Amino acid sequence: MSVESVRAFFAVELDESARAAAKATAAELGRRDEAGVLRLMRLESLHVTLRFLGDVATDRLGGLVECVTKQAAEVAPFEVGLGELMVFPSARRPRVLAAGVEPAGPLAQAAAAVERGCVAAGFEPETRPYRGHLTLGRMKRGPAPRFDDVVVPDHEPTAVRDAVLFRSELGRDGARYTPLERIPFCAAEGGNDSEPRL
Repeated sequence: MSVESVRAFFAVELDESARAAAKATAAELGRRDEAGVLRLMRLESLHVTLRFLGDVATDRLGGLVECVTKQAAEVAPFEVGLGELMVFPSARRPRVLAAGVEPAGPLAQAAAAVERGCVAAGFEPETRPYRGHLTLGRMKRGPAPRFDDVVVPDHEPTAVRDAVLFRSELGRDGARYTPLERIPFCAAEGGNDSEPRL
């Protein structure tokens, strides 16, 4: 008998001001993409991933949410904004074009709390260092568009009050994301002295 599962990840959502700035940045990158190597993300798909899980059996979701909720209670709400553009895995082999997220510290603390919850729920630890970013597009092989002088427009900071457990469904027109659970960050502001996972 097969076990039902969902492709899942934890992320934080951005508000309309940050989304508009990201959309304007992506439009400018698209105008520069003369070789057609950049596939831009849909605006409704924009999010800042905290922890990707992959396929998760649905009967594990309740325990996962419980463990992450316990850890998230130690994280205070915070604000973030979009920073400079960056590429992954490197400038010599660009595959993902993204905007950094600033300040890095509070977001890293949130990601570390989610990570602790995932491990407590029985998931394998994430071995890669956390680098908070907003993916704007993915690149095929070919000459990357010049973006070193592209600046993300000014925007209002996003107030981050929770982590969202998303379901990801892959399709021909890209992935679609459905929120499954919202887990609040509810520690008193300034009350979290834990070290961020950088």
